[in-house]
Amino acid sequence: MTNILCYGDSNTFGHNPDAVIPGDCRFTRDRRWTGLLQQALGEEYYVIEEGLGGRTTVFNDPSSEGRNGRDWLLPCIQTHQPLDLILFMLGTNDTKVMYSAPVEEIAQGMDTLVKIALNPFSTDRGVSPQILIVSPILVGGDVGNSWLFGRFDRTSVKKSEGLASAYRAVAELRGCHFFDAASVAGPAKGEAIHLDAEGHRALAAGLTGKIREIFG
Repeated sequence: MTNILCYGDSNTFGHNPDAVIPGDCRFTRDRRWTGLLQQALGEEYYVIEEGLGGRTTVFNDPSSEGRNGRDWLLPCIQTHQPLDLILFMLGTNDTKVMYSAPVEEIAQGMDTLVKIALNPFSTDRGVSPQILIVSPILVGGDVGNSWLFGRFDRTSVKKSEGLASAYRAVAELRGCHFFDAASVAGPAKGEAIHLDAEGHRALAAGLTGKIREIFG
């Protein structure tokens, strides 16, 4: 069985942008891109969901503990080992106003995670998994109408547009695979941050093709 760890934020968790009842804020597994990916790849693969709302690459959220992706990554790798592929899809939260992080710094954060994952001493068997860096969907240009406006703004939109090229450079530097989520999906209209159901389906389809390409 090929084990795939999907390490991401609320778009990996499956936050439903159309939810009106708190208990319904998460898409069910059969509607999340991770669950759809599992269905498409079949029983020869095991897709592990590790999505957390607000998770960043390396930044600490002063209002919410545990959101720094670097802090949880090593124990997460060790918890789920052996792993054949780690898929990173982070960066959207790094564009928040409060971090004031330029694209280059966000890319450095992703590079930090990749180096941890590629370190053979991160696993008991001393073998590094393959890495797939996924640049996230764009922050919608209509973010000014979103309930998340203030946390994200027009600078977030601009930064999100620069992540694909910056992450591609990290992937080339570290010998990793790369996929641009924004090439197949976008945020829910008016909400500007999260994938809707159609976006989850589109992302799952795109990643299915990419992962089959990786493993032949």
